[in-house]
Amino acid sequence: MFRRTVYSFSLGFGIFLLGVALRSTLDKLGVSGWTAAIDDLLIGILAGLLVFAYERHQHKLVLERLSVIAEMNHHVRNALQSILYSPFVKEQAEQVSLIQESTRRIEWALREVLPGEADTQPPANSKSKSAA
Repeated sequence: MFRRTVYSFSLGFGIFLLGVALRSTLDKLGVSGWTAAIDDLLIGILAGLLVFAYERHQHKLVLERLSVIAEMNHHVRNALQSILYSPFVKEQAEQVSLIQESTRRIEWALREVLPGEADTQPPANSKSKSAA
């Protein structure tokens, strides 16, 4: 938060200094009236573009975070669904295996998806192991 505050005030102060420098230069050149108003307009447009770029960047970050949350939701729900249905598996060894595999998938999601490394694949599920 402190870094953002300093960055915002620094950016605003920089635009202020730019405006003062341009105003003093225009005053030395004897420029006034419409030309000075156009100068103020250009400074306003510059400030608006900077705020727009910042907001666009923040929006992109929020969308990336939402994507990670959605992916985590998908992986964890799938693993929990297997755990919920494990009591209906007849053999206890298969139940334990199913729960362990689901736990590994949740651990994988916590380790790989949360940091944003969603390109890697989860470990193979227990169905393909038991079918072999």
